[in-house]
Order: sequence, then structure tokens, then C-alpha cells
Amino acid sequence: MKKILLLNFLVLSSFEFVAQVNMKMNVRIKDTVVVDEFEPRKDFFACQYLKMNPGDFRILNEKVAEMLSKETICGIDLVYSDYPEGEDFTELNERRIVELFGALPQAFNRAVVTWRVVKQTGVKKTGNIQEYFHGFAVYFREMPTFYAENKLIEQILNGEVAPQDSNILKIFERNEKWKDMLVVCDVTGSMSPYTAQLLVWIKANQKIRNMKDILFFNDDEEKSTTQVAVEDQTGLWSVSSGDYKKVMNVAVEAMQKGRHIENNLSYVLLFLQVQLKYLLKYLVDQKIPLRIILCGVNASINTYYFDLARATGGSLHTIESDFVDLANLKPGATLKIGDLEVILTPTGFVQKH
Repeated sequence: MKKILLLNFLVLSSFEFVAQVNMKMNVRIKDTVVVDEFEPRKDFFACQYLKMNPGDFRILNEKVAEMLSKETICGIDLVYSDYPEGEDFTELNERRIVELFGALPQAFNRAVVTWRVVKQTGVKKTGNIQEYFHGFAVYFREMPTFYAENKLIEQILNGEVAPQDSNILKIFERNEKWKDMLVVCDVTGSMSPYTAQLLVWIKANQKIRNMKDILFFNDDEEKSTTQVAVEDQTGLWSVSSGDYKKVMNVAVEAMQKGRHIENNLSYVLLFLQVQLKYLLKYLVDQKIPLRIILCGVNASINTYYFDLARATGGSLHTIESDFVDLANLKPGATLKIGDLEVILTPTGFVQKH
């Protein structure tokens, strides 16, 4: 029986390192928001301010940027005042973006970070510009400690708390015919709610044992002897068991011994650049479909996942939808993922904007 390879990844995309940042080219920004006075968004987990003087681009509290470098950035608001009214602030804001890039490059991961420019107009009425915030509001998911992650997983397994969402469970329920699976699961940082769902499913289906092998990964670059060798197994933990307790022990070990930071972007880049040509050829030759589960889809999506699933005759899955017929699609076909749309071109999938 052929195996199904399942990837449980946070949605990521390539990270562009550039000397200067052009807003239009390297930052996807929604239409400018106009308000009297800025208030932070309510649809993200936490927020910290990187403060700047009204007419300057330098970050005043650099230690906050250093702290944020260890967190998972979800969104950025560039906040400025339209004062003097009607003046062109484009150059100032571009210099602010360059300053942010130097202090917090994670903010420019276009796959998972949503950007807005917020223009404040209230200064004209009040006349006191120093009372208004200027700079960047940075939204992020707080990185859990290992203790907090482990406790959360145990609580979900014991039914004491519900997962933040039921992404994994819903997808498995819709695809109950999946058998003989090799599961590759990201246990880096804030992925613990999804890891818990995987363990809940294994616990409920121990007799069926539709997952024969499970591979957990958690970045561990400090111990890695090479980041370019296909044979490098650093940061990888595997288990072959239908006993959810044994699987959980390995998952906990992976969470504990990895570097435990949201550095999976570099892992995926390494995987794609070095190992993918071997893996993809093997999957195609052996006719093994690649089933990709996307967790935490937000404002953007890495369309390369669609290309991988399509090339192997596999499928791609989100909490709402199963895209199961990708191999038979023709160029021009459009797929919807929530508010996002991707279109198949002759060279692969691209996101519509």
C-alpha cells in the first residue's frame, strides 16, 4: 500500500534580504487607513509599539525591537500624522520602513505579515502632535515557553480545554480514508495547538493506526553540523507507533531539545533548495501523493505548496476546504481560500491581488 506524505506546516514564504526596502515592491500594504487618532487592531494576539518622533525615522525604543525579534510577527501598522495637512510623507515613511528592516527583518515575511499604513488627521483639530503615536505598531503571537506548550497539549488531550481552532481534526474527519501515512509535523514555537490535535486524533484512532510513521521537526541550527547536506538529520525526531503516549513523548522531546524559535522559514528554504529535487522525484516516481495541511492561513499564502501537491497528484487542505483535484486543473483555473484567491498559470500557481 502506498504511503501518503502529510506536511503540517505554518504558512511560510521566501524571505527577501535587500539593502533597501521599497514599499511598493517588498511590502504588501493595504489601502491607507485614515483615522482621527490611531488605536491598535483587535484581531491579533498582542501588540508592541516601536516609537518615533513625528518628523523622524529613528526607532526610539530599540530594546522593544530586540524583544520582538524572538516573537512570531503577524502584522505591522505604520502610523503617521497628516500634519502639516497635505504634505507628502512618502520619503519619511520609506525611511521608516528601511529603519524597521534593519531592526526587525521578520516584519518583511510577506507570507504571514499583514501591513497597513495609518494616517492620523486629528492633529489639525487638537494642534498637539506630541500626544499622538508615530512609528510602528507590531502585532505578534507571544512565543510560549516549553512548560506552557506541554501543559496546553496535556489539557487538550485530557479534554480540559479546546484547541484554538480545530483545523487538523476537521481535515482528518473529512478525509477518513487516508491510510498508511508518513506524517511530517512542525513542533516549532506556537504550533503546539496543532500538535495537540494530531495527538488527539492518534489517541482516538489507536486501533486503526492510519499513521505508521511520524516525523517531528524543530529548528536546531546551533547543533547542526551542516545546513546543506541532505544527510543532516539535526532537528528531526521520528517515531513509529500507534500508541499516542509514545508519540507524545517524542513530540515533547522535539519541542524541548529544538531551539524552540519560529525559525522554520530557514528550515523550509533549506528543504526546498536542497532536498526537494530528490523528494519530489521520488514521490512522482513512486506515485506517492503529497497531502499538505496549511495552518494559520492569514493574509497571504505560499503558492508553492499548491505546486508540490499538484506535481505529486496529491492535495492541499485548510480548515474550510479540501483541494483534491489539482493534477487535473488547467491554466487559468482559480481557487479560493477564504478571502484569498490563487490562479494556475503555465508556470505554476500564483496569488491574485
